[in-house]
Order: sequence, then C-alpha cells, then structure tokens
Amino acid sequence: MRLQLVSVRLDRPWDCGFAVPVSQVQLSLLLSLVFVTAVALAGYRPFIDEFRGRLRQTVAAFLLIAILALAVFFPVTSFGNAEDLALDMLWVPLLLVGHVVLATFLVAWWWLRGDVSAARFLHLSGDGLWSKLQMGVVAGAAGWVVTIMITGAAAAATTATGRVAEATEIPPVMAWLAELPWTDKLLIVVVAMTVEEAFFRAFLQARFGLVLSSVLFACSHFSYGLPFMIVGVFTISLIIGRVFARTGDLLPCMIAHGIFDGVQLFIVLPWAVSMWPSAPVA
Repeated sequence: MRLQLVSVRLDRPWDCGFAVPVSQVQLSLLLSLVFVTAVALAGYRPFIDEFRGRLRQTVAAFLLIAILALAVFFPVTSFGNAEDLALDMLWVPLLLVGHVVLATFLVAWWWLRGDVSAARFLHLSGDGLWSKLQMGVVAGAAGWVVTIMITGAAAAATTATGRVAEATEIPPVMAWLAELPWTDKLLIVVVAMTVEEAFFRAFLQARFGLVLSSVLFACSHFSYGLPFMIVGVFTISLIIGRVFARTGDLLPCMIAHGIFDGVQLFIVLPWAVSMWPSAPVA
C-alpha cells in the first residue's frame, strides 16, 4: 500500500501537506535519469525494444524517467516527510492521486505501443480463475506471516546491536488511516492492489526482473521514514513477485496484495495505534 501526499514549492508552498523545495524534485529526476541510463546500459531498454520510431522511443523514455522520479525516487528524497503531514488537510482522494498518476502512465505506455491488447499488456487472462484466487489468498496470508517474522527478526537483530534510537512516534498519517471508516479503507485496498500490482509487477517486474522491481517498490515507501517498514515492504514484494514469476499472471498478485494490505489496514494498524500511547489520533 503506497499512500503519499506531496506538495511542491516553487516560490511558495502549496496550502496542503508539507512544502518540498524544487531541488528535491530535481534530485528525484536526476536519480531517475541515472537509473534508466544504468539499466539501459545493462540491456534493459523497454523504451527502445517495445516501440518503433525515434519519436515514440523518445516519448517512452521521458515517460519512464518521469514516472520513476515521481513514484519511486521522490519518496526516497522525501524520507520521513509523512510525519509532517497536516491531519486536517488529509482527504482519501488526495491520498490516491499517486495511483491515478501510475494508472495514467500505464494507459499512456499501452496506447503509445498500440500493438498489444490491454489484457496481454497487464498479464491478465481468464483461465483458471479459481486456482488463481486460491493462490492469491494463500500467498497473501503466508506472505504476511513471513513478512512479520522477517521484520521482527530485523528489529531484534538491530536491538541486539544497541544501535536503536528512542522509539519514534507513529507517523500521523498512519494514525489517521487507522481511524478511517471501513468503506474508505476498502477503497484504498482495492485501488492499491490493482494499480500498484499493475505498475510494479505487470510493468516493472516484467521488464526489469523480480529483485530490481522489489527494490523500487520498497523505495516508493521511503517517505514514511520507517526503516523496518521498508524491510517488510521489500519482503512482501519478493513473495508476490515470485507468484508473478511462477504464474505469469497478475490476478493472484492482486489478490495477495489485497489480502496483505487488508490485514495491515483493518487489523494491524488499528491495533498498533491503540498500543502506542504517544500516537496522535485523528
């Protein structure tokens, strides 16, 4: 579940959330450009291999650089900024703006290609629906257990080194999410499981592989400023990504993602907030 609310300051900050200097946007674009160049040199060039004509290839390259800058590297450069969000400015549709941007990118890339069906582009088929549903449920439930175990082990190992700082507060946005009506939580889960899997799995993993797409997925959650959350996100991405590599189909991945996010949003997060006395309440 990748939820982010960002405002960019040009001459002055927008009146919502927190202000971000232009230099941060520039850094995100630079990181994205370096990444795309590096993977291109390594042989991963979807903006060339999937398009005919220099114009389409150029447009596709710019689209890829822009979406990675916004969805992946901007969160990296805004590490911990979720703590600065103003709760009175939060609104569920605003939290889903990033997903709209991802969906728009996917539609633009698919339209620009013009030589593949939407179902094939998204790696969706109607075969074996029941088995895919079962696989998704099992992967989501098992993935949640494995993720909790690995995250707990990482936390325990860090604690053992004596390098753990004083406990930080849960980011206000997470406390706010815990208090949302179930209908809003369900909307967030459905949108996240659909759009994020379409982008990070059907698009990125299909072109850059399991490990690299999982690294990018973890980077997209950096704005929360919670290191152990990043470990968990990377872990569940590897598990869901393995399902995609095995089946070649997006549906079980969407189901697994929905199960994982549903458990986190409906059960774990409200419990964690209630057990954290210092956490702000919306």
